[in-house]
Amino acid sequence: MARTMRLDEIVYVMVLNNFLPKELPNKHSHIMNIINSRFCKSYEIHTIKTIIEFISTQPTCNQMFQEHDVYEMIENYQNNRPAESDGVYRLYLKPYTTQCIQCKKQLKSTFSHRAKTVMSLTKTYQALICTCVCQDCDVEIYPSFYIQNKKKFITIESVKNDEFIYLNGNQIFDQNLLIDFDQQLVQNTVSFEGYTKAYNSKIQMIKERQNQQLVFTGINNCNTMLLNEKNFQMTWLLINIVKFIFMTTKEKIITIPMSVRDVNECTEFFLEIKDELYKKFVDFWTHHQRFTKKCDLATCSKVFIVDGHQKANRLISPNIDHKYCQHHQPFRVTSTATHKIDENIETSLDKLALVEYVDKDGHYDDALCNVFRSGINNKCKISSYGFLATFLNCSVIVGFTEQPCSEGMRRVLHHILTILRFGQLPNAMCYDCACTLKLFINKHFGSKDLKSTDFTQFLTSLTMAIDRFHVKNHTRPMCKTIMRPDHPCHNNIYAAINTEVAEQMFSYLSKFKHSFRGYNYPKSTIFLTILFHLKNCATTGTPLRPIVSSMNMPTTGISKFLDKLIRPIFDKHARSTTIIDGVDLIHRLEAYKTNGYLKPKTYLCTFDITDLYTMLPLEESLDILIEFLLQHGYQKVQNIPIDIIRKLALIVIKENLFVYEKKFYRQVIGGAMG
Repeated sequence: MARTMRLDEIVYVMVLNNFLPKELPNKHSHIMNIINSRFCKSYEIHTIKTIIEFISTQPTCNQMFQEHDVYEMIENYQNNRPAESDGVYRLYLKPYTTQCIQCKKQLKSTFSHRAKTVMSLTKTYQALICTCVCQDCDVEIYPSFYIQNKKKFITIESVKNDEFIYLNGNQIFDQNLLIDFDQQLVQNTVSFEGYTKAYNSKIQMIKERQNQQLVFTGINNCNTMLLNEKNFQMTWLLINIVKFIFMTTKEKIITIPMSVRDVNECTEFFLEIKDELYKKFVDFWTHHQRFTKKCDLATCSKVFIVDGHQKANRLISPNIDHKYCQHHQPFRVTSTATHKIDENIETSLDKLALVEYVDKDGHYDDALCNVFRSGINNKCKISSYGFLATFLNCSVIVGFTEQPCSEGMRRVLHHILTILRFGQLPNAMCYDCACTLKLFINKHFGSKDLKSTDFTQFLTSLTMAIDRFHVKNHTRPMCKTIMRPDHPCHNNIYAAINTEVAEQMFSYLSKFKHSFRGYNYPKSTIFLTILFHLKNCATTGTPLRPIVSSMNMPTTGISKFLDKLIRPIFDKHARSTTIIDGVDLIHRLEAYKTNGYLKPKTYLCTFDITDLYTMLPLEESLDILIEFLLQHGYQKVQNIPIDIIRKLALIVIKENLFVYEKKFYRQVIGGAMG
């Protein structure tokens, strides 16, 4: 029997035979096909039948292939002999690498003595964490991160295709649980509180159904057995921040807080990254037409729509710039704390823009549009005005600004210009109060309040219209003519454009109003950024950056061979003018300083090419390689003609295939990153 089929193949034949029901039509044919597919063999059905019949008729042999649940055996062992089963668990999480990050030395793995609780979709169970430590470099490597000099780092390798996420504390999160929350958040607008309550209730019911009633012996047990809302929320935020940065940049290592339970440390981290995170968000999604799968390319990113959403308000301090809270104000301060400041700079500028609609008493008269936004600051409010948001007509949100006090025209312009700083916008917009915005720009552009620069010049050439949902409520003559989206002066730019995108999206976002109110700044900004990013991914059909690793591809050997062949030539002729990494840069700067080249007035300039790795043309890259070799007099390298080198390099670059969602893909442009 062993001569006919390998032992491991025989084992799988019997496992399949025990698993598939005997009533299944063509059962042996299915087993044959599965085995041939799995092991790349061509066994015939009579071979499969012979092996099954022989083993089934031999009681001793048949017992060897009976299937047993290892996890069930471990659980029974833990329940029946708890004192002796210490150290035996169903999961052992190993470090993502056993090589020191700094010195590249191979390290020995050691398991922690305290078990953690794995939170999976349908059960919780115990696991041990394994770590590697390099005493020389002060590096400690965990399954999802490493620590060096009391700082925690996450790398692409540590989170790529990893089944579990562990940042710290007593809980390990199954990646499927985090993905499930992603979808529940985006599709069902569920909150962290609601999700954790539902999860804990579900786990308890499953345990009861399996006659394994949860036993709580104290607070610690409860924390380890149940999903902790705060821990889960912070882990989800940090992991999604990391994934977002890896998806939108070329970063490979990111620093995160040491503890997800340290609120102050996490808040400082959010404050530090929020601006850069927003910048990356705007840049990535204002250019989404490069990779969208669902947008109509004929109308994608043709118009942007601005609107304010006040239902997503959150609590703010009513005593801004005061020394004491509202409960401990001195009497003279308290008496003025609720005073509405009507004549601030924003309302003054609004009135100047609408001077023809202001009566002799300084109030707006009846000729003013009944759809109006004022810059009035009501500082006695205890909640914010929600946020301003900008959408492209394809329902992609490309920017947002939290509004602490009001939605005046200056704030709208600041919101638009901030997006332009980091990304791009089309030359046509819709806004429910576009008439007032247009008058504001006409009145103040070129003054000290709205200076004329190359950057702000965009506003003067911007085509504006009131969206179709609100235009029917406007009464001013200009609103009934040139501000209508279908007016001839717009040259059909708004034709076939959904100008009500903002209202439709706000209808969706209003379901988050209770969740929004539970966030303080800056966590509120971080949460909105991640939420809008996930929503945009769903809207455009964009996968969350599948990373294809070619490290173990069939062409890896050829690639390493070419590197050994060409690297010495490159180092000989180009190494002196090439900086390969950050460490090399520091060494070069030190050498420049020693040689007197680095002076106080020396300028250090850098530039970046957007999406360099995805833009590299394949054939041209090979032409550059051959030109480099010819330029330095090489017709052959170690007796290998350069045309053979080109063909080998072409194989490495072009023969990159991978499967995604049951479809084969082949790389036709771009090169490897890193």
